[in-house]
Amino acid sequence: MSKVGIIVQARVGSNRLPKKILLPFYDNMSILEILLQKLVKLKNKYPILLATSINSGDDVLEKFATKFQIGFYRGSENNVLERFIETAKQYEIDIIVRVCSDNPFLDINHISELIEIFYKNKSFDYYSYKNDEGMPVVRTHLGLFAEIVTLKALEKTNKSSEDLIYQEHVTNYIYSNPEIFRIYLKEAFPEVFSRKDLRFTIDNIDDFNNLSKLYGMYKKFNYSIVKTIDFLDRNPSYRTSMMNNIAKYSK
Repeated sequence: MSKVGIIVQARVGSNRLPKKILLPFYDNMSILEILLQKLVKLKNKYPILLATSINSGDDVLEKFATKFQIGFYRGSENNVLERFIETAKQYEIDIIVRVCSDNPFLDINHISELIEIFYKNKSFDYYSYKNDEGMPVVRTHLGLFAEIVTLKALEKTNKSSEDLIYQEHVTNYIYSNPEIFRIYLKEAFPEVFSRKDLRFTIDNIDDFNNLSKLYGMYKKFNYSIVKTIDFLDRNPSYRTSMMNNIAKYSK
């Protein structure tokens, strides 16, 4: 029987904004705290695992695993693909929900929906959402979604290519080779399906400052991303900052 687990990819080092996941983001909470606080609501159904590197700078992350009573694994800093494979094997997980730690606006309802899709049809190697161009959302700037991938698909990737880009970007090889892997992509919800001007992920200080201010409105709207997007459309200064970094950072 398939065992589903949620693996959060996290490390302190960042060339663009060091320690970004640990800096006070909203209400004196870090991005990582906000993210884990959401995910532990699913802990009774699925194991939550924090996967980081063996770099000494990432020692601090263990206290978050202890605080939230979740699993913790340390592996290669640069070969993230290998780190995911080893984490899954350590905790005997064969279906991985991959979460990036710099997405504070992640919606766990979409994680639950994605897992339900998996249980209804287990024949695919990769499950996620897509935009109007058919692009997996992990390649967009949205930062609202997770993705599901099988351990077998990751192991196949590891055997098929030694390219560094596939070691760093865990699922890139899979969704780039639909002739090799079975891929299921559901349309993202209508409010973001065709939007190219929204960015809820964090790379640099401009993203951090812009989204930390926006998070207050997100909370005011009872964590409704739809109402938050409506607010953005009425307050273009936020989107201007988003669009500047969309142009700066390719996906």
